[in-house]
Amino acid sequence: MGDNGPWAVKCEYGGSQGPYLGSWQHEKGGGGSSAKKTLWEGGHREPSFAYWPGHIPAGHVSNSLLSTLDVFPTIASLARVAMPTDRRFDGIDVTDVLFNETEIRDRVLFHPNSGASGIIGQLDAVRLGNYKAIYQTGGEPDCGGTTGPSKRHDPPLIFDLLQDPSEKTPLDQDTAAYKALYFGVESALEYIKEDIRGDNTSIADYSLDPSAKPCCNANHVACRCYG
Repeated sequence: MGDNGPWAVKCEYGGSQGPYLGSWQHEKGGGGSSAKKTLWEGGHREPSFAYWPGHIPAGHVSNSLLSTLDVFPTIASLARVAMPTDRRFDGIDVTDVLFNETEIRDRVLFHPNSGASGIIGQLDAVRLGNYKAIYQTGGEPDCGGTTGPSKRHDPPLIFDLLQDPSEKTPLDQDTAAYKALYFGVESALEYIKEDIRGDNTSIADYSLDPSAKPCCNANHVACRCYG
């Protein structure tokens, strides 16, 4: 797997975005980066390679919409280990993609904000099949130091990635197609937020829990020393 897209500030050493240019950012969003740390395809779309002679067909290229969240349930399936039943999982078992060349395209994925602008961790992009909605743009410098202004889009920009992988032209917000997709995106966001609120989450106070306090001890597995 890749590492969250190329890093524009590294210039010629930063890697290539290929066709995933985030063109709207450069043409309408004030410039800046559309690569690593952003919500554009160049910021989080990653290639993956799977190799298992005798099991995974050689030379097959899949356009399935997968996520690193799928790694855990897929490995559990391969190991024939049952997933815990006291919690929900966002990933899915993708062994049919690996072994049977099944394509998975009709799926919803959420992309947390990585800190270019807006609130880190907030779900500011939603993938709905071939479409993607972006709520936050700008904030990340490009190779020349230009940074596009941070801008909130509500309602969001929605792109058809099948027809427009460079994310150049968002759908017209006055069209019936946009309105239907917008309803689907908002419904998906509300569902995942409710799912998170009701999940089996930690209630530890990390400012008080001795096992979670920052520490500097080279002999302790959970400690890190800097400076």
